[in-house]
Amino acid sequence: MFFTKFDPLTTEYVSEKVGAAPAAAGESCPCLAGMKFAVKLEGSFAPKKFSYEILDEKELTVTEGRKKTKAPYAAVSQGPITILTHLIPGTDRGWHLVIDRRTWAVTAFETWFGISVPVGGDLFGMREPDHYRDIPREIQRQYYFGWIDKGDNEKPEKLHTTTNRIEGRGLHWKYDCGYEILTFNPSVVCTTLTELGGEMGGITMTNPADYIRIDDENYIYARWEVEFSGKMWLAVMNFFDFTAAGVELGFGEDNELCYRLNRAELELTGDVAHLEKITDFGDKERPMAAMFQKKGGRYSYRPADIDIPMTREEALEHAKQQFILGGGQNIMASGNNLAQSFALVGKKFKVWNDNEKYAQAPWSGDAGKPWEYEIVDGGTLRWRHGGRAWKEEKYLCFEPDKELYFFAHILSGDPDCSMAAQIIDLKTGLATTIKTGVGNWHSEWEAGANVLFGTVEIPGGPKAPFARRHHFTDELVGCSFAWAYSETMSSIHVYSSPESYSWTIFSGDNSGGATWSSPCFYIKLRPDVYLFQWVEENCNGSQGLVIMNRKTQHDGGFFYGVSHNGLQLNITGAFMRELGKFRIKKYFDHTPE
Repeated sequence: MFFTKFDPLTTEYVSEKVGAAPAAAGESCPCLAGMKFAVKLEGSFAPKKFSYEILDEKELTVTEGRKKTKAPYAAVSQGPITILTHLIPGTDRGWHLVIDRRTWAVTAFETWFGISVPVGGDLFGMREPDHYRDIPREIQRQYYFGWIDKGDNEKPEKLHTTTNRIEGRGLHWKYDCGYEILTFNPSVVCTTLTELGGEMGGITMTNPADYIRIDDENYIYARWEVEFSGKMWLAVMNFFDFTAAGVELGFGEDNELCYRLNRAELELTGDVAHLEKITDFGDKERPMAAMFQKKGGRYSYRPADIDIPMTREEALEHAKQQFILGGGQNIMASGNNLAQSFALVGKKFKVWNDNEKYAQAPWSGDAGKPWEYEIVDGGTLRWRHGGRAWKEEKYLCFEPDKELYFFAHILSGDPDCSMAAQIIDLKTGLATTIKTGVGNWHSEWEAGANVLFGTVEIPGGPKAPFARRHHFTDELVGCSFAWAYSETMSSIHVYSSPESYSWTIFSGDNSGGATWSSPCFYIKLRPDVYLFQWVEENCNGSQGLVIMNRKTQHDGGFFYGVSHNGLQLNITGAFMRELGKFRIKKYFDHTPE
């Protein structure tokens, strides 16, 4: 699903399908039949006159202002909490009311289809967009807090509120239709999910989300598949018995409208730390409040509209302008880099790659032929590969763990504008080469990495073991770390599957804010020392490549990629804080943790 190209559809098609839709499929609760009530909602965009007459178990009339409409409806209950859901016939609009039948407090979601989004601008409004594109299939929403006035009751003492009490929580969902996912909530405005099974099982996706507290037992969780199908998933979660009931609305991959009730069994996979002030309960004005000033406003990240995809030819042309190891600014500005190491200066050595290839992009080199190095000084090296002519490059080297060295350099003359990163272990004699260039298995311009395991041959150095190598690992799966790159840049990583992860940028109040996700891989170098690689695919296309040391709680490495501003190979580093762990490995390998 992460790489599915959804048809934006047309306004006419969406309006026709939604306007003629019946009630949501599934077993409907008759608990509201026969009721008449006004809905008193608060907020700038709330309707002033809004009421219902529930005619029977299948139909209702809804009055918005002076307009009265008959509509089919459905309802699903989670104990005393009921979701009343219906569309407005002849329109692309709908209402979905979450009603607490004990207090008659309500959260009302107003939905409609279609949005026009800017292309070529930036996140901060500093650059004017080139144009706009329409996405008729994507659901928009505005929610309101309020209460149900039946004529014989008063306004409840407490209404529903936003919350941060789900922040950090991980859940396994098993729906009654067989759909199975893991969700993670590292943010108060976003959520991530990993589908289990199926073609895209294991890829983590990010959605905008709404988190609302009814009481300690019941919470409202809504996620919106922005940049994917555009669907709404609205649920009431009960944390006494770990069940959920809700409604799904939107167009699937087949472009058919899906509107159905659902139920799910939940399993808690973990609660990791979130870092707001302990007395911040998330019930005040939301972080990133500027995003919410217009009706339907919510955080949404559309990276392909900011970093506009290029052809291979365009990428290679931009790559002629190069910012290498200090000549430019990487995307994750850092003041906490690892110290530069000069331990290899004056040394000559060879890195031998095994013939077996672990590739995400075409490999243009010669496996089985050595990389030969002469380290001239602290910033210059000479190299050749496969016996070709020697070349001189700028480089930087780090020592993430004792006698474990990590350096990177551009490969001048390479047709893919590639860089090579070498990890050499002078305790064990093991080595790993990462060669990354322009283009990967699904993109002409984003970074594509290849991994080759092997050994290092250096005078006076260790003889590598015959069979053992650095290797891919899932030991980090389920971990959550906070990374502080500088006083002004920090993020949360959730390693949510063996093949993918998410990162979340902190908001001003230290709550989790903007989130995105990408494929990745993990390589174990030593106990508690790992190489972590990701490419921000369908985004800026850059590769992050760092070695993290859980003993020193520090990481460091390199960012590589091509943008419209040129090719960059720059350094990054951050201090680690461990936030906790999700118990999720069993969903991938079916073994106890």
